[in-house]
Amino acid sequence: MNVAAGGTNGYFPDGICGKPWSNASGTAANEFWNARGAWYPTWNYPATNDAAMKIDYVRVYEADSAEEYVQY
Repeated sequence: MNVAAGGTNGYFPDGICGKPWSNASGTAANEFWNARGAWYPTWNYPATNDAAMKIDYVRVYEADSAEEYVQY
């Protein structure tokens, strides 16, 4: 599970909101991390959990040989 920070699929357009990497970059995740001085303070962590990813549950399926899905 992730929030796709440093993604290069075009979902976050270049040049918007101070994005520290470009979609053409081969090191986008590193560029995101190296710019943490700009974005990390906005997360207000650990003072609050407002910026935390909160997961309610995870459902896992397995495809059997008949291509039906079995829920566990």
